[in-house]
Amino acid sequence: MAPHRVQRIADDLRSPTLTSMLDLSRWVAAAMVFVAHLRNPLFLGYGDVQPADRTWAVQLWYFVTGWHAEAVTVFFVLSGLLVGAAGCGRVAAGQFQPWNYAVDRVTRLYLPFLPALMLTYVLDLAGSTWFQAVGFWDHTHPMLVQKVNAPAFASMLSGDTLLGNALMLQHYVVTPLGSNQPLWTISAEFWFYVVFLLAVLAFTLARGTAGWLLAVVALGAAFALLGPKFVVLLGLWCIGVAIAFIPPARWQKLPLAIGTFVVLLAVIRTGQAAFDGNPFLREAKNYAVAFSFAYLILCVRGRRFPLLERAARLNEFMAGFSYSLYLLHFPLMLFVLAALHASGLFPEIATGFRPTSATGMAVYVLTIMTVYLLAWSFAQFTERLTPKARHLLKSALPLRGMKAR
Repeated sequence: MAPHRVQRIADDLRSPTLTSMLDLSRWVAAAMVFVAHLRNPLFLGYGDVQPADRTWAVQLWYFVTGWHAEAVTVFFVLSGLLVGAAGCGRVAAGQFQPWNYAVDRVTRLYLPFLPALMLTYVLDLAGSTWFQAVGFWDHTHPMLVQKVNAPAFASMLSGDTLLGNALMLQHYVVTPLGSNQPLWTISAEFWFYVVFLLAVLAFTLARGTAGWLLAVVALGAAFALLGPKFVVLLGLWCIGVAIAFIPPARWQKLPLAIGTFVVLLAVIRTGQAAFDGNPFLREAKNYAVAFSFAYLILCVRGRRFPLLERAARLNEFMAGFSYSLYLLHFPLMLFVLAALHASGLFPEIATGFRPTSATGMAVYVLTIMTVYLLAWSFAQFTERLTPKARHLLKSALPLRGMKAR
C-alpha cells in the first residue's frame, strides 16, 4: 500500500465529521434492532392489525421498525472499516503487532460479552421459573410463535450451549444462549477478527516458516469450521475494509448517496416477504445495503459538516454503550415485560397489544427507557473499562516484537 494511502486511512478515521457519522450510525443501528425486537412480543403482527387501526402513523411505525436486519449489515460494514481497514493501514506502515491486535479485539468483545452471557443465563432461568404464565420462554406466547423462528428459549440454556457461546461458536456449532438470539452476530465479529489476523500472518510472515505454516493451516481450519454462511458474512465485512482503499472521486456525491440509501431501504422493506423468502435474494439484499452504506461513508469522508460535528458529543455518548445495549436488549426486554405482566396491571402482554393501544405504547416506551438505563449502567462496568483492561494486559504480557510487515 502506498504511503499516502496509509496516511489517508489514519486521517479519515480522525476526521471529526466522519467520526461523528460513524458513532451516529452505531447507536442508531443498535436502537433500530432493539425497538424492532421489542415490537415483536408486545404488539400484533401487521397482518393481524384491523384495517381501522392501520393509520398512517401505525403503518409508518411498522415500516421503520422492520429494518433490524439492515441495521446488522451496517454494523458489519462499520466493523470492517474501523478494524479491518485500520489494521491494513498498520500493516502497510509496518506498525501491526499481532499480540496488540489480539488484546485489543479480545478485550473489546469479551469484556462486556462474558458478563452479558452470564446475565442472559440468569435472567432467562429466573424468567422461565418465575414468570411461566407469560409464555416467553416456553414459546406458548402467541406473538413469539408467530414471529420467532427458534426453539423454546428455555431449551437453549444447557451447559454445553453456555460453553459454546463463551467460545464464540453460537450460530455455527451451537445455538445462541436462551432468548439472546442476536448473539449470533457477535460470534461472526469474533471470527472476522480471527480470520483477519490469520490472513495478515499468512501474507506477511516468511513462507515456509513454522509460523507461516501454522497461520495457513489455522486459516483453513477456521473456514472449514464456520462454513459457507460465514464466508457470505465475511464479504459484508470486507466491503467495510475496502472503503479505505477507494480514493476520492467525482462520482462520490453525497445527495446521490443519501437518496440511494433511503430508496434502497424503502424498496427492501416494501418487498421484504419476497426478499426473505428466497435465500439468494436475501443475501443480495444484504450486499446491496452494504454497498450503499459504504458509498455513503465514502461521500462523507474528507468533508466537513458542522451539524455532524456539533452532534459529536451526543453521538459519542450514545455509541459508548451501544454494544452493551445490543448484547442485553433481548433478555432484558423479555424479563421487564414478564415482570410487568406478573404485576397484574398489563394482562395484554400475554397476548399482544393493538398498535393503537395507549397502554401498549406506554409499556413500549417504559420498557425502552428501562432497558436503555440498564444497558448504560452495565456499560459503566464493562465497555467503559476497555482501555484500562487493555493497558493492564499489555503491561502484564510480553507483547513486543513479532511485527507483521
